[in-house]
Order: sequence, then structure tokens, then C-alpha cells
Amino acid sequence: MISSLRSLRFRSLLALGIAGLALSLGAQEEEPPTVSFPPPGGETTTAAAPAPAAEAEPAGEEGPIPVEAFMRSPLLRGPQLNDSGSHVAALYATSEASYQLVVREVSTGADFYLGGGGAAMVDEFQWLGDTHIAYNLINANGNDVGLMVADITNPAEAYPIYQYGSARIVVVPPGNPLQPLVWVSVGNAEGSPAVVELDAATNRGGFIEIDPADEEAGLVAIAERHSDAILSVVPLPEGTQLGYLSDGIGGLGYAYTAVENQVKLNVWSGKEWFPSPLGFENARMVDVGEEPGQVLMAIPSEEGKPNALRFVNSLTGELGDILLQDSNYDFNGSVFRDPSSNAVVGVFYDRTGPTAQWFDEGYRELQQSLNKYFPGRVVRLIDLSQDANVMLLGVTSDRDPVIYFTLDVTAKKLDVLSGERPWLPGARLSPTSILKYTTADGKKLDAYVTLPKGTSRENPAPLVVLPHGGPFARTTWGFDPEAQLLASRGYAVLQPNYRGSTGYDWMFTTRERGDVLMMHDDVTRAVRTVLKTGMIDPDRIGISGGGFGGYLAVTGLVEEPDLYRGGVTVSGVFDWQRLANQIGLGRENHPTYGPLFALLGDPGSEAAKYDAISSGRRVKQIKHPVLVVKEQAGRSPEAQESLELIDDLLSAGVPYEVHNIEATLLALETRVALFDRMLQFFDDNLK
Repeated sequence: MISSLRSLRFRSLLALGIAGLALSLGAQEEEPPTVSFPPPGGETTTAAAPAPAAEAEPAGEEGPIPVEAFMRSPLLRGPQLNDSGSHVAALYATSEASYQLVVREVSTGADFYLGGGGAAMVDEFQWLGDTHIAYNLINANGNDVGLMVADITNPAEAYPIYQYGSARIVVVPPGNPLQPLVWVSVGNAEGSPAVVELDAATNRGGFIEIDPADEEAGLVAIAERHSDAILSVVPLPEGTQLGYLSDGIGGLGYAYTAVENQVKLNVWSGKEWFPSPLGFENARMVDVGEEPGQVLMAIPSEEGKPNALRFVNSLTGELGDILLQDSNYDFNGSVFRDPSSNAVVGVFYDRTGPTAQWFDEGYRELQQSLNKYFPGRVVRLIDLSQDANVMLLGVTSDRDPVIYFTLDVTAKKLDVLSGERPWLPGARLSPTSILKYTTADGKKLDAYVTLPKGTSRENPAPLVVLPHGGPFARTTWGFDPEAQLLASRGYAVLQPNYRGSTGYDWMFTTRERGDVLMMHDDVTRAVRTVLKTGMIDPDRIGISGGGFGGYLAVTGLVEEPDLYRGGVTVSGVFDWQRLANQIGLGRENHPTYGPLFALLGDPGSEAAKYDAISSGRRVKQIKHPVLVVKEQAGRSPEAQESLELIDDLLSAGVPYEVHNIEATLLALETRVALFDRMLQFFDDNLK
């Protein structure tokens, strides 16, 4: 824990005059309160956020908010402070498909920009101490162009330290930040990927151009440049390299590798790698610990209790202290470290809503003060200068995309950096309520309901159900662009979590977690629960989902033909045995479907189970239209499943429509076209 002197610094924040009653979904010790449905004829409101400094055209005050306003990429992403807090950097959208780096001087508000433009954009960055910043350039196809470094006192002279290959920073040593440890695509004499120590202080010139007429000479020149910049090479761990982690105190700590299709953790001693006995079948590594060789893992507890976040010795497997064990939710979040001591002083995770838990009194009092200053919002401490004088905050709610602020404690000055979507008018958006429902086996799960303005028991709204994908993911309380888009068009939205959703593993046995039909039943029970409020028109309900949510949408139409009046499926799977046969024997190691196949078992010996969950085989039970969204000429398993579904719907005589995705969903026009079509489909069938 950090010192009491540091806690006293945070207490000085109380002198800022932060006051007022607070309702915060980031409350520390208690369950976030359930947000009530607005009373008939009434509206709930939140305090207005300060106007963000943005260069985007806001949506108007009259008429429907354009689909584009909801679907646009965030204006600002991933801000970070430098060590002293004098500057903050973030990814900034120069266009819909391209980001560059914006760096702002906190005291003056002056900005300058790095990277981006032309055929390259910035996708990651990392401060190298106080005066230098490194950033990765990629091209439009996502291929690495180079790792750049800029001195913020002379940003026009940015230079590459690794080019035409992957280079991802693993560790920035606090004592020598211009010699970062970087995982590069070619790092040793054998030409294999490796972690190397790079010289980031020396400008060796701009990019080396490769002449197509003499490509070999260009490649040799690049190799020589890299060799000159590489100061040392870390020996390779055993197995196929999957990733590296720091030790939490400024050095290299761990490596993930694959050995015979098993993920292994390796521990760096400073000279060599040692294999860790830790397994990851049930436990999840959350972060590194506070001491060398120590890690933080979310580990299942005894039956009937949520998992525990606890320290573990990575070399012996010995369990250490429990840092956190919630009474109702498995831990699924991240940790916050004090920047001067690297101690873990807090965690962020999901309960009914986003939750912060602080282990230090100073940070706890800071959070309480911020909650009072931003009532009704989720307030997150994102970053902190080394001396704790400058803070970077993220503030959000169900109707407000994240707005970033800098807080200068010494100057008692709170400034808006920018918002993720400053063009969206929060006052015109709809509140999201938390709904508890009960499963068939008596478990209490969370769902989220967004009601359009004007909804009442006298004027019930049509409903669109949005089961999340995964299935091992979750929906949580907060701003959701798809839910807000639908609500702006007069639809209520239900977003149910179901068994398998993150946070609930402790409630279910392994078999129950993989019970796909019961996942569908959970969704149905959430729908029937929200119908009891009287706010929903029971004759106008639709369902829509992507990925596993797309499967649940079709399963809902098949198993509950009188409940839903139409459904949309995007990239779903509808015959699990067919997919299992397509993937083959390595299905349990598949990056997308492996965890689910591990629970479902072998399709040969479990043929009856696979038949029962393959809703595409029973589409003749569907009574109402289906919109099938498919990739044009796609070769992915999901694209093939969509084609099979279309054939099955045609053979069964079920009314259907098809929307072809002509280009990547990363393109704004593609997303707008998709949601325009979805809105038209629901207008045709639910209104």
C-alpha cells in the first residue's frame, strides 16, 4: 500500500470544493444502485457534461439523429499522461478509417500531431519517459510500417527505430526509457521474432526506400539499420512465442508460449527462462504482481462462491494473499497501479455496472470526491503523473460516451481534453435501466433495458432484444451506440446476460455453462420479465445479434415463434456439428470456438446434443421474417453458415431478406448501410 503522506496529497483534493449528492455506478463498497424505469409521463435526467472541445459537427436539435452519428468511430482513444503530467497523448481520428497521435500540453492546451496521413495511420503508442514518445504506424491493410519515436520538444523530427516489420513495446525501463524492450518480427541472427533492447535515442535517418529494381539492396540496408539499433537480444523461451509481459517494476518478466498446443507461462530471471507450473484451464492471469516472480490471477474458489483475485508465485504455484473476492460476481476486470510505487492500489470490474474498488484510503477518498462532482456518472482515474499532481479522468454514463478530463491538483484546474463522440447530444438519448431476472434453475442474472422517450404503460414501445456474442462475454451498464440508435427510432432495447456471460461462472457447473439451449432459455426469460413491466408491447418484439448473438437470434425465432415478429442475424452459426466437422480435430484449440467446443464435447458421441442445439435444422418452425446479413463472397465459417441458412429458409418457405456486406465493417459507409437496413426491417415488421 502507498504511504500515508501520499494519501494526504489526495485529501487535498477536498479543497477543490467538490461537493453535492452523488449517485455513482462506480461506488466503492456497495452494489451500484438499480436505475428505475422513468415514471409514466416523466423523464429522468443527469447533469449536463461540460461541452467537449471537438472538431466534429454535432447532431442537430431537431429530427432524427443520423445513423452515422452513432456508427462513427470514436474521435479520441486511449489517452496517456507522460511521467510529469506536463503532456497527454491520445489517438485522434483524422478521418473515419485513420488515426494519428495528438499530444497536448496540459498547462496551455496547445496541441500538435504525429503520424497518420497518406497511407499510414497510428494504432499504438507509448511514452518513453517525459520528453519522448514512441508510436506504431500501420498501413490501410493493418500491416506494420514502422515504430517511430518523437521528441516532443522537436516533434517535426520524428524518426523510425524499426521499419517494415512488427515492433511492439513490452517494457519501458524507468531508469533508461530510451532503451525500451521491444518484441520485433526479426530480432536475432536466425531471423525469428525476439525481444530486443532498442536504441530509441538515436535518429538514424528516415525510412529506407526499397527500389523494386534492387530489392535485395534495400533489405540489406534495413537489416543493417536494425542491427545497429539493437543493443541486446533476449534469449528465446521454449515453444512458439505468443506474447511477453513486464515484471511490474520496469523489467522483462514473463513470456507466453505454445508447446504442443498448450499455453505455457515462462518466467525471466534476468538471464534465462524458467517454466512456470501455472495452468490456465480454469484460472486467468490478470496482471503481474508487486514482487519479482509474482502474478495476479483470478482463481476459482470453492463451489458456490465467486472467483478470487489473488497473488500467486509463478515459479512454485504457491497461492498468496487474496486481493479481492466479490460476494456476487467473478472478477473480470483490470488493476490500477500507483505510478510511483507500482503497487496495486485498486481494481476496475463489472458488477451490475462498472465498479471501482480501492485498497488505499487516499485513492478511495479521491474517488468519492469525483463521484460527488460528477453525479450519476461513472468516473475513472485513467492515469496519474508520478508526483500525483496531474490526473487523467474518464467520465461516462448510459447517455454519455466517455469524456476525458485533465485535473491539475496544484492549479485546481479541471479541463476537458475531448469526448469519444462529442457530436452526440446526450440530452436527446435514453436512460438505461438494470433489470434482474430469474433463470429456470433459480439464478439471478442482469439485463439492461433502454426505453425510448415517451414510453409508458399507456404507450408501450416495440422491443428489440440484443443478446451479446461470445458467448463468454457480457453486456454491462453504460453507453451503447446500437441500443441508443434503436431507442432514438422508438424501440425499447433489452440486452440480457445469460449463463456463460462473464461474471457468472461461479453460479453454474461446467456442464451448465456450456448448455447452449439454456442460454436461449435465459434470454427468453429475460424477455418475459421485461414484459411484466407493462412498458413493452408484447405483439411487437424482434431479436437481433451478431456472432453467437446471431445464433441466439435464430434460435429464438425457431423455439419461440409466437414471441418474436422478426429477427436479424449477423455472422452466426446455425449447425454446430457442421462447423465442428469443418474445423476438424483441432476444434478445441480454435481461437473463436475452441472454449465452447471444449464444453460441448465430441460431435460424434454427443450427436443428440449437437442436433438439439443446431437451430438451423428446424427453421421450418419460424413464422416471421428473417434478415440474414452475410459477407459478400466470404469464405469464413460464418459466411458459409449464412449461405446454408438462406438455403434452409428458402426450402422451408420462411420469408427472409438478405443484406450483403460489400466491404469491411471497419468502413463507416458499410456500418451505416447495415443499420439502415436493420432499421427498415424492424420498421416493416414491428411498427
